[in-house]
Amino acid sequence: MRRVFYACLSILLVAVSCGPQEHTGRDTIALVKSIAADNTSPDHIMLTGFSKPLSAGNIYVCGTARQCSLIGNAFLESDIFDNVRARSYSDGLKDYAGETFSLVSDVTYTPYSEFAEAYTEEPLRELTVRMALSLLRDKCNMSVYDIEGNASKAPAKLIVLADPWMQRCGKFDIDTLFSLTSCKVPVVSPQDLLFDAAFTGEKKYFNVGLMCDSLSHDSGIYGSIFKDKVSHYKIMGAKYFEAASGISDSGQLEAFLDSYISSGQTEPLDVLLVDDWSVDLDQMRQALNNIRDFSKEESMRYGKCISQDFVIMGSSELTMRECYLLLRKHSMFTHRIALPQLEQYVIMPQPGGEEMQFLLIPGKDV
Repeated sequence: MRRVFYACLSILLVAVSCGPQEHTGRDTIALVKSIAADNTSPDHIMLTGFSKPLSAGNIYVCGTARQCSLIGNAFLESDIFDNVRARSYSDGLKDYAGETFSLVSDVTYTPYSEFAEAYTEEPLRELTVRMALSLLRDKCNMSVYDIEGNASKAPAKLIVLADPWMQRCGKFDIDTLFSLTSCKVPVVSPQDLLFDAAFTGEKKYFNVGLMCDSLSHDSGIYGSIFKDKVSHYKIMGAKYFEAASGISDSGQLEAFLDSYISSGQTEPLDVLLVDDWSVDLDQMRQALNNIRDFSKEESMRYGKCISQDFVIMGSSELTMRECYLLLRKHSMFTHRIALPQLEQYVIMPQPGGEEMQFLLIPGKDV
């Protein structure tokens, strides 16, 4: 019987790998296989309990403290939809009214770039899966002395992986595990949404610029995601340029284009992908209008750097839009009459635990 089960599991793994994942044909990690194979394990039983989308629960944002804070506060202020008909315009009401955003700041394993360099990708993939599992549980740790986990918490009904390293090292494995156990909790990656927006649809963008924060710039993570996406979508001849966001006298867009010019690039950019939630996208689009205005000085300096169809896409807008539509599509809104709110958790090392074992502790108790 066990041989038959493992044979079926292998077939399922191949099916998942060949589905709409980022790394077609990629094998998942041992932890995922173990949980999926043992339908008596606590994790397997928990996951199957999420076989239907739920309105109860919180929206969890997991990653570095800075990213969690930026994303959480952006969600609090989001008003890009008409809440009655879900049309794309502001109605003066918060999009996520009544929702609670649980920010899970990893203060133990970050920065993930150093973690990945010290080990290999597999430990970070395992860590990301274990984090996702911890968000689904209805228990957390009261303090660093509560190893068993005796505090109650709301489980996740939607998960946002805040850091690009989590997209690269873990999201595929979470998607695989959730698929194999019929867990319907959506998992959203801002970087997935950003690159997918560039490479899907009738218009595909081949000369791609990316703006990220200085902490992630030059780590190689975005270049790796770009290569994965190019391969996944079978894009031929795509080019990529990356620069860090920063303050300058001329503005964010102009500073990026100055870096592009300084690098010796001459081919017009088709799209600028912005993965820094602190950047004001409206100001950047106003700067773009000035560049396209032939009566302004900016058009002479920067006009040749952008194509006629050049657009600016931001992971912040795409993520808030995607989460709203997911909640609406699956009837997952709480419908409480209240402003959206934040709560804090931190990931701390488990005393005497194994390398990938950690505690999830409410922030106020740390």
